[in-house]
Amino acid sequence: MISSIFKSKKVAEAEKDQKNLEKEIKRLSLEIIKKDGFLKCKNDLIISKEKAGKKVYDWEKMGDELKKYHEENLVLKKELEKINEILSINCIENHYLIKIEKFLSEARFIEIVNNLKLNGVMYVQCLNNYIIENLVEDEKLKNEIIKRYENFLNGIMNWELKTNLLKGEKITKIYSKYRKVINILNEKTICYMDELNHDILNRLVESGYSQEEIEVLKDIYDDYEKKYLVK
Repeated sequence: MISSIFKSKKVAEAEKDQKNLEKEIKRLSLEIIKKDGFLKCKNDLIISKEKAGKKVYDWEKMGDELKKYHEENLVLKKELEKINEILSINCIENHYLIKIEKFLSEARFIEIVNNLKLNGVMYVQCLNNYIIENLVEDEKLKNEIIKRYENFLNGIMNWELKTNLLKGEKITKIYSKYRKVINILNEKTICYMDELNHDILNRLVESGYSQEEIEVLKDIYDDYEKKYLVK
């Protein structure tokens, strides 16, 4: 089942830098595209030269440049693969359940989501191809959901879903009634439930919270972890 696709907690911690990694992926991808375009232009010039038989350019120097850019591209692609591997859900063992309405959030899926929930499919992790085949009648939407589900199993999803999977809900949602607590945690760069624990909540006594108030906050945390965290 899906639990078999998760490995080490260490990579979950690496997701704290996910926004920077996403920017780096985009930068590397654009750099590769740019250099691939450069290589194509250079190759086109070489072909043109061979057809024309004219020695207009320093072809030896151009050949060296082609080789250099090709080698640089290989390095960039390896770096890009390494970052994608870090971000892959295949590399974590703990994860959070994702509500089916988050997975199929578009308006065209509303009836399907309601039907799935009526049949006890509350989370993405409850899905499988058999369920989709039997509970989704529209062939076009069925194929779309199957493809999206297969992508999910392979770690391919939007960043909001991946963050939800790896780090749980945002603190702002779970503790929406406790604005001051949210502000204190944000100052400590604690934004997701996976980044929270009892020790951190206990330290709220330093901000003037009573032990009774802290116990309430801990109960909220425990309830969330018990319901959504999969180990």
